Amino acid sequence: METEIKSSSFFKTIDQKADRSLELLLLFYFIFGIFLGFFYETWLVAFGVGALNLILYYGIKFLLPQSKAYQYVGSLVVGVFMAQFIYQMHGLFEMHFTAFIAIIILMAYQNLKIFIPVVLFIVVHHSIFAYIQYIGFTEGVASYQSIYFTQMDYMDFQTFLFHAGLVVVAALIAGNHSIEARKNSLRLFNKIVETEKDFENTQKNIEFAREIANDNYEVDYQLDENDPLGTALVNMQKNLKTSSLREKREKFLNLGLSKLSDIIRNNNSNLSLLMNETLTFIIKYMKLNQGGIFIVNDDDKNDIFLELEARYAYGRKKQANLKIHAGEGLVGQCYLEKDVIYLTEIPDSYIRIRSGLGDANPRTIVIVPIQRDGQMEGVMELASFSALEEYKIDFLKEACESIAVALNTTKVNDRTKMLYEESQRQAEEMRTQEEEMRHNMEEMEATQEELARKNKEIEKQSAESKSLLTGLQSLMAVIEFTPEGRILEANKNFLQAMGYDLQSVQGKHHKIFVSPEYEQTEEYQNFWKEIGNGEAKKGTFERYSSKGKLVKLNAIYTPIADNSGVVQKVIKLATVLEQ
Repeated sequence: METEIKSSSFFKTIDQKADRSLELLLLFYFIFGIFLGFFYETWLVAFGVGALNLILYYGIKFLLPQSKAYQYVGSLVVGVFMAQFIYQMHGLFEMHFTAFIAIIILMAYQNLKIFIPVVLFIVVHHSIFAYIQYIGFTEGVASYQSIYFTQMDYMDFQTFLFHAGLVVVAALIAGNHSIEARKNSLRLFNKIVETEKDFENTQKNIEFAREIANDNYEVDYQLDENDPLGTALVNMQKNLKTSSLREKREKFLNLGLSKLSDIIRNNNSNLSLLMNETLTFIIKYMKLNQGGIFIVNDDDKNDIFLELEARYAYGRKKQANLKIHAGEGLVGQCYLEKDVIYLTEIPDSYIRIRSGLGDANPRTIVIVPIQRDGQMEGVMELASFSALEEYKIDFLKEACESIAVALNTTKVNDRTKMLYEESQRQAEEMRTQEEEMRHNMEEMEATQEELARKNKEIEKQSAESKSLLTGLQSLMAVIEFTPEGRILEANKNFLQAMGYDLQSVQGKHHKIFVSPEYEQTEEYQNFWKEIGNGEAKKGTFERYSSKGKLVKLNAIYTPIADNSGVVQKVIKLATVLEQ
């Protein structure tokens, strides 16, 4: 499909160049016809026929832009121009050569069929007009003799055959060259396509090689069978991928065992911590999802069982007290057989991996015995949403051998240390409790002293505030609002100034003191929003009494906030300037 599009575009360019040549010829022929009008005053023919020719050609090209019909019309039009010139020059033989010029121009289309309209027109034109002129000469018809087809008395049949034959031969020669030109163009196009394909393959190979150089051996490459370099690169990718995979597995094994050794060395003093750190490392290192470590409890030689010591995202019920005997379930079976169990078909009721968004069955379960020289120390059970490669299972086997050695040593040390720590812990707890009791007593005494001091300060501030408020109440107009502007309290001075009593204003909004026009303004709406946000307002304010009279107040609106900064009420202190 892409090649067809490129082919269409390539040959369309050839047609466009041929169009320009043909259109220049048509324009020249039109001007040449006007030039010939000077000799025989054939202006009407020059303008009329010439203009019709151009209109026919360009009209078809405009009406059918996706068709090649205009090219065939152009071939016909150059024949019509030839007939026009012959007529204008009263049958001058030299005018026949304009048809040969047109045939040369039409070769640019590289299309044999393009010559058919002009050749047919010339043959038909010569046949009809030669016959008419012949009848006019032989039968003495004057009007037939003046059709200006040839300057001879008439054209005999032999001369006609020579004319028509030469035109046909010229058209065949031109057509043959057109066919060869088309073949050459096609070969050139194929060469271009091949070159582009080679260039595209080269670019793909460069990009592919760059990906390989960047250690990206998983990149997909669409190999062309005819591209030896691409084949070599693909083979190189496979070899490098194999080497990289082998190196990756060896690195995974060695690095994992090295890190595990560090964890065992740093946590061998505590069995529980060692198992949890070990399990967490293995799950994260192998990118698993869930797991647990069961260790052998042989305190009672008559009742040996496996108990869950460490877990990671474990979802079993009663997991804290989970005990499994030999041969019981898959874990017990692994303990009994001392071999790895690897499952890829997990029953729905066996285990679920849960998260905050949901839960799902794992895709794989692997159960590995923790043993050293046939001595079982425990079992590790792991679950994952993805399959495990063989080299990862090999890593688990070697890791469990290291864990078995550490487990055996740590269990003995841990039991001894547990007894020692228990005695130390009890003694430390007693010392800690005594210290806490002493510290609590000191804090209680300090708290009581601080409370007494603050109570005195509060009583003093309360007395001062009451004295100040009493003075203000007697001198100024005072009113209290909610943060939204609803009236809570108002003193006598304010009520007298505004002509209200307390019962008539209490619970109503501040807007009863402003004009209806000002109430609707954005300024007034923002006024209470800003106060509600803790912003004080002061200045001269115009308010209206109960009787609608203007009262000018010099006032300040003060927001009163609680300890958290939330405004609880608004106090307005005002003096009357004008009433």
